[in-house]
Amino acid sequence: MYATKRSGFAMILAIFIVVLIAMGGVLLMQSGAQESKAVGDKYLRAQAQLLAKSATEYAVMRVQGYNAAGCLNQLNITVNDANDNAMFNVVVTMNYSFRGAAPSGTCNVLADNTGKESSVLMDVTVVTDNNLSTEPIRVHERSWQMF
Repeated sequence: MYATKRSGFAMILAIFIVVLIAMGGVLLMQSGAQESKAVGDKYLRAQAQLLAKSATEYAVMRVQGYNAAGCLNQLNITVNDANDNAMFNVVVTMNYSFRGAAPSGTCNVLADNTGKESSVLMDVTVVTDNNLSTEPIRVHERSWQMF
């Protein structure tokens, strides 16, 4: 009988290949988790940007006299989801500028200053609620509105 001498090279190669495949699987799982979070954050950012535009239009409507109840220098809006949980907090700050005359009284409302060329500087800030995302999402828009 002849004894054959076998080396362990095939076993070492097999273990090395199994480890490489396992590491590739871990990297794929990690990448998938990060992509899922990135997609969620992009979705929330897009919602916040659209909400900032809507808040600007709503503030313009209120400045022009719709549902005006006194001085309108700031609007605070809370947007809730279907379960009535806070999703976004919106703050709109308005600074008025009237050409040719100062605003009448202490109230800065366009309805009180009709007939004068005026403009409004609007700062809109949209911030996500703390429980909505792992990272806070903040969108700020500034615009001049001429009347």
